[in-house]
Amino acid sequence: MFDYLSLFSPNQRTRPRLMALAGALLSQVADLQQLIQSAFPEARNPETATGSSLDALGELTGVSRPAGASDEDYRLLLRARIALNHWDGTNVTLPEVLEQALPDRSARVVDHLDGTVSVSVSGELPFPLETLIPVPAGIRIVPET
Repeated sequence: MFDYLSLFSPNQRTRPRLMALAGALLSQVADLQQLIQSAFPEARNPETATGSSLDALGELTGVSRPAGASDEDYRLLLRARIALNHWDGTNVTLPEVLEQALPDRSARVVDHLDGTVSVSVSGELPFPLETLIPVPAGIRIVPET
C-alpha cells in the first residue's frame, strides 16, 4: 500500500485528509484482494486453475485461449508467456528463457543480422511458436534452414 501512496507528488503528500482518504481506499482494496486470494487460491495458480479461472489468468497474462486448446495446452502457453514476460529481450538469453518456459524441450535461436531470426524448439508445440515470442517491429521469425 505504501508503494501507491508514495506515488503522490510531494505537494499532495502534505495534505493529511487526502492521504487519509487514499490510505483508506487502498486498505479496502488490499483487504479485498487478500480475501479473494485466501478464498480461491487455486484460481490464481496456473498449475491448478481450470476452465474459466484459467481463462481469467490468460487475460491477466495477455494471452487468450487458442480455439480448441485444452486446459493443459493453454496452461503450457500461459507458463511460457509468464516466463517470456520476464525476458530481457536479447537473443543471448532467449534460449534459456525458452527452455525454462517449455521444459523438456531444447531451443535454438539464430540471428541472421538482416532483420530475421530463426527460432526452433524441439518437440511438438500445441500452438504456433510465433504466439510465444514477442517480435520487435521490423524483425521477422523465419523457418530455420
